[in-house]
Amino acid sequence: MSIVVDSAWRENYKDIFSAEQIAEYTGKNRRNSFKSLIVNGKSVYVLTADGEISAVCAAQFCEEKTYEGYAEIMLMYVHPKFQHQGFGSRLLSHTLEEMRKKGYKNAVLDTAEKNENARRFYKKLGFTEQKSDVSRKFDDVTRVIYTIKL
Repeated sequence: MSIVVDSAWRENYKDIFSAEQIAEYTGKNRRNSFKSLIVNGKSVYVLTADGEISAVCAAQFCEEKTYEGYAEIMLMYVHPKFQHQGFGSRLLSHTLEEMRKKGYKNAVLDTAEKNENARRFYKKLGFTEQKSDVSRKFDDVTRVIYTIKL
């Protein structure tokens, strides 16, 4: 799973995050974060193609008070060689359906403001950008929040 995320980070964020930031959030650190997700009981879903993991998505209950009661899509990544082939749509739709089955009525996620591909993808799937007076930052990168009714 971490290979998918590492590859996606290197490709999709190369013009958004510095090389140092990308290095900090990939490799061994990413593998440790996946172990933590699984150990802590987060919902992690994968999609395979040609015998390898093509996409990974993780969700949990949202801990942010503004979105209390929402499912939070913590991560959604497609390996670059499988992008633009429908893998992301299938996996995210499956994850949202699983969250619906768990009783969630809404879901929330965020992405880098400059990540236009991801922003178009989420809008295409029915997510709505939330206007906020408060800017979410992640390593000085502005994040945009999206929600969807399940």
